[in-house]
Formats: sequence, C-alpha cells, structure tokens
Amino acid sequence: MKIHPIIAHNPLQNIFYVLEYWEKQALVIDPPEVKLTQDFLDEQDLRLERILITHEHYDHYDGVEWLNCNEVYASGIAQKGIPFKLSHTFEDGDVVFEEEGISIKAIATPGHADGHMIFEVSEWWKITTIFSWDALFQGGVGHTRRGGTEILYESLQKFRKYEDEVMIYSGHDYLETNIRFLRLNTPENISEIDIAWKKHSDILSFTNLWEERKYNPFLTASKDEFIRLRELRNKF
Repeated sequence: MKIHPIIAHNPLQNIFYVLEYWEKQALVIDPPEVKLTQDFLDEQDLRLERILITHEHYDHYDGVEWLNCNEVYASGIAQKGIPFKLSHTFEDGDVVFEEEGISIKAIATPGHADGHMIFEVSEWWKITTIFSWDALFQGGVGHTRRGGTEILYESLQKFRKYEDEVMIYSGHDYLETNIRFLRLNTPENISEIDIAWKKHSDILSFTNLWEERKYNPFLTASKDEFIRLRELRNKF
C-alpha cells in the first residue's frame, strides 16, 4: 500500500490521505475538498473504492458527498454529527479495511470529538502506521475547547502500546504553530539544532512515535501537566 499525503490550502491546513493499493484502487481518509481530491485521483489514474471519515467535524467530511463513492465509513457516534447518511458505521476495534496483507483497524480516541477514531495499520500482522488525525499531531494534540481535555488524555494513553518505529500521520499541518508554542512554554523540549520536525513549502514531513515521545510533551505528560498544557494551547 502506498500512502499519498495531500495538504489542502485552507485556513485549517488539513492534510488528507489517499491510500493506493492493488491495481490502481484507492481509499481516501477525510477528503476536505472535492476538486483537490478528484484531481489527484485523475492524475494518478486511481479508482476510488472507499472513504473513511475520522470524526464529525465538517472539515473532515466536506468533500465526501460530491465524490463518486458508494462506500463511506465513519463511527456510529460520528454519524450523529454528519449531515448525510453513511453506507457503513463502525465501532471501536472494528477492522474497516483488509486487502493484500494490509488491515486497518479503528480505535476510539474521543476528547477532540466524541466520535473521533484513529486508524491502526498492520502489514502482515505488524503495526506499522497510525493515522492519528486530530488526536495526536507533530508536537501537539487536538484542541479540547468543548471540555474533553481529560478524555483526550485517556485516549492518548492508547498510544503507549505501540512501538517507537510506528509512523504517525495526522490530519492538520500545525507543525510551525506547535513549535512556537513549545518554545514558549516548554523550552527544555526544544533546541535550534535538535529539532526533528522540518517542513519546506508543500513538502510535508512525518514523525514516528520515538520522535513524538522525545519532543512532544503532551504524549509523556502526567494528567495534571497535560491539562495545564492543553489549556494553554487552547488559548495560544
């Protein structure tokens, strides 16, 4: 399976992913813009087979209705906040895709949104990739302005079981803002020459869990420290 990350040039800096498999088939996660998605599929001569939606915030499903796809999946909780009917709903622990030795499992991670899911990718039974979406970013975590800070903290404890080399792909390019926040609030985590995250124009970089555990204080903080940092970041 080949992962194509695509950045949407919108105020929320969405990143979405086209997963290419088998013979030019594609699965898309959270397409925010129909034209950007369809143009990429056409350029790569890919056939869209399935769409996965991670949660019920509009910028993660805004392009879905206008794409030609009959297989659209989101969690049962997220469906309540999505203004169109899905073809399938799933729950925590469900396998939502399986093909060519690749499987994708949905893992409930509420806090940012009630119906938020991350997707755990296994290749021949070994977990290699997490689509962490708005639960975990490079150097940060999703906002909890609706009061889910403690819930998000508990959700992030699920990442403890994963190996350091597992790759993390999130749903927004908040890297530069997160670095500014960390330099101001946790300078002990950041130095000019020892920074793992780098980005140049539209070339996105991604981290693994080893890097996030080293540089991202939200991932290793105590519950009280997590709450303190998240409240600071909500206002940043």
